[in-house]
Amino acid sequence: MVKKKRKKQRPQRPDEIFSAGPIRMARFGKNIVSKTEWEPGQFEAMQDLFCAKYDEVVKEIDEAIAAAAQLVASLPPLPLLHRAWWSRAHSMLNIDNEFDVGTEQIQAERMVDFVQSLIASATPSDPQNDEVSDEDYAKLESLIERIFTAINSQYFVCATAKRKRADPNLDEALEEFHFRAQHYWTNVKVSQYPAHQIQALRELLNPQDAIISSLYGISSDELCNELEKIWHAQIFGISDAATAMKEAHRNFQVAFERDMADGLIDPQVSPQENFQSVIERHALDAENQRAAGLFMGYDLLDLQKVTSLSEKFLLDFSWEPGEDTDFFADGEFRGWPLRVWPTFKRPFLRIEGRYYCFDLASLFDHLYRQLEKKAFASDSSTKQRWIDARKVVTEDLPFDYLQRILPGARSIKSAFYKLSEDGKAAKRCEVDGLLIVDDHLFVVEVKSGAFTYTSPATDVQAHLNSLASLVADPAKQGRRFLKYLNSAPEVALYDEGNNEIARLRAGDFRHVTICGVTLDPFTEMAAQAQHLHKIGVEVGSEPVWSMSIDDIRAYTDIFQNPFEFLHYVEQRKAAFDSSFLQLDDELDHLGLYLKHNQYPLHVEELVGGKANTRIQFTGYRVELDKFFSARLEDPVAPNPLRQKMPVKLTELLDFLHREQRPDSARVSSYLLDMAGDWRDELFGYVQACSEHDRARPAPLSTHGDVRVTLQPWSGPIDPTDLATLTIHVKAMLVLNSEPDRLLLCLNYDPSGTITDATWQWINRCHISKAEMPLLEAEAELLRVRRVAKASSNAKVGRNELCPCGSGKKYKRCCINKH
Repeated sequence: MVKKKRKKQRPQRPDEIFSAGPIRMARFGKNIVSKTEWEPGQFEAMQDLFCAKYDEVVKEIDEAIAAAAQLVASLPPLPLLHRAWWSRAHSMLNIDNEFDVGTEQIQAERMVDFVQSLIASATPSDPQNDEVSDEDYAKLESLIERIFTAINSQYFVCATAKRKRADPNLDEALEEFHFRAQHYWTNVKVSQYPAHQIQALRELLNPQDAIISSLYGISSDELCNELEKIWHAQIFGISDAATAMKEAHRNFQVAFERDMADGLIDPQVSPQENFQSVIERHALDAENQRAAGLFMGYDLLDLQKVTSLSEKFLLDFSWEPGEDTDFFADGEFRGWPLRVWPTFKRPFLRIEGRYYCFDLASLFDHLYRQLEKKAFASDSSTKQRWIDARKVVTEDLPFDYLQRILPGARSIKSAFYKLSEDGKAAKRCEVDGLLIVDDHLFVVEVKSGAFTYTSPATDVQAHLNSLASLVADPAKQGRRFLKYLNSAPEVALYDEGNNEIARLRAGDFRHVTICGVTLDPFTEMAAQAQHLHKIGVEVGSEPVWSMSIDDIRAYTDIFQNPFEFLHYVEQRKAAFDSSFLQLDDELDHLGLYLKHNQYPLHVEELVGGKANTRIQFTGYRVELDKFFSARLEDPVAPNPLRQKMPVKLTELLDFLHREQRPDSARVSSYLLDMAGDWRDELFGYVQACSEHDRARPAPLSTHGDVRVTLQPWSGPIDPTDLATLTIHVKAMLVLNSEPDRLLLCLNYDPSGTITDATWQWINRCHISKAEMPLLEAEAELLRVRRVAKASSNAKVGRNELCPCGSGKKYKRCCINKH
């Protein structure tokens, strides 16, 4: 029984087409394909226009920033940010994924984080207004919108045009990197899912307990507990406030009705006096004050009410209005969001002796590195202890998480070897760690150094240097280890004391993956590691999976089956060779994988080999975002993130995971390589067989790139039947001139539950000459039976696939043999 080869898909028509001048865009579902077609001289004329506008755009931004800073300086900071905080919360109602975030939400975000930076750096007016009027707030919103719109839609293109005018040989790839880096710096803030923020900080700070205690008189665990209170107030505070108000109202109502029944309500006095009497008699004042403070006051933002953090800690991480002198210091980009924002350095504000937090991203994106700076400033001994502890934890965390995804994997940490390069004497080298699972080997190089703090607008070289250190260096170290692994049939590894700890054979591994893991997240650049050579950051031709610890942490929550993770790793490596895949985040790769399986191949088919075509992949992280949003409410919310596949395939993958047999990864990967329609037919057949309780149904075969013969069994396998089936599969190899085929036998009990799985890879090169006559005869019988059966049911068309199963058209195969 043979499954026909999948038909070639017809070209897909776009859902929408947009054209403006030389720009053409087409939307295919979630994907946006863009292409530029310039008329002769049109591009140069456009560049001249942008170049001429540069000074005007800069002036417009400078004036808008000066006006915004002046307005902010005249307004009371606490009511201003309180209003902005509530406005942002209202705009984010029912938003549970990044794809649904629009201009309203982005503008509301800037009214919190950028306005807080303006407050921290603009000297307050004397006197200030007592309140924030609707007119003042609307004016400030308009100014903030003007600033970011002008930068994003005008400044970047004008600045590029100006640089091209000054240097006709400007490096296009480097210029694109410069633009992207500035765009991310200006607009992208959150680096972690909120569900992971406290967990991530605990993992990094726990090893620094003694230093945290010496700096702030509090253990690292206690510090994280207090920070978790801020986290909770920012995420769930409004819900808590509403609950407190309802509870206070209910308790007052009960007390009032009781007093009415007892005749304690005096009709001769005002309602206000009666209300106050009820509150006093039943001691409800504290509850009412708390509810009012949470819902209408500043208590959700007041760190001295939310936490028990020490004055020293709060002072170290707070700005007073106008205290920061760097943001508006003389020079280029004065007050621009292209400078280092004050909120990057200190996330809190100190207003009239009290401390406030308005933004979780400002807190958790930068707190660890800012604490590190405090430790470094303490003394050289403390600095070194921090670095040493950081190195240990950052080298342990990737393995801890990977082993959660890949239970039973063997890990080798900090291994040494000797390698001679370029004819020089052998040098002792170190690999941070290796992880071995089935026929996969992960070469893990970890970098705990900080990505540059400087803005790419003023120091793009620092960003290139950081990429070289955090992406290119691990790639180089990984390639060096691969060279050693392939230098002999078997190689030895040693510990620091030069004692042998392991031996490895390159031939044991079907896939070797170099993983460059960083502490700091910069996934918008690491996700494009294969393109970094264009800007002088050489990662080599060997695929390198660059990611942050935050990314691995997310994978830990997502992947339920280790073999599915290994298959994703194979596809992630394949993406390295795609010139069309330019994604802005590591998890965009995962979103594409969950939707399209072999997503690098899917992208190649979409593009059709057109070199000057780009595809913008949007919305592929929606389900991931929704899942982690659900995990905020319920830490054990069920995980729906799995490729769509037949139930029987899922059951088989889970069975292979439980059994942990050698070669399971290869079999799982081979089955997962199948397209959706192939999966449905193959395992739909298994489902039908199990439901009809057939003792031995006919085998079902596929061919093409994934060649499987699947035999479901009910009860024990008869050795004679298995031998006959093996001959049948070998005959198929001979008939179809196939290099190999997977023979997969699945056993099911009467309830349809899988009880065993056995398989063998049958390779044509292993068929002996003595077997060939028998197999050729069997192959001819097989061909004749198939063609005869197909012809008896209906006439086979000349251009249809030949029923013999060769994959060729009937007219080029068996038409003259039947």
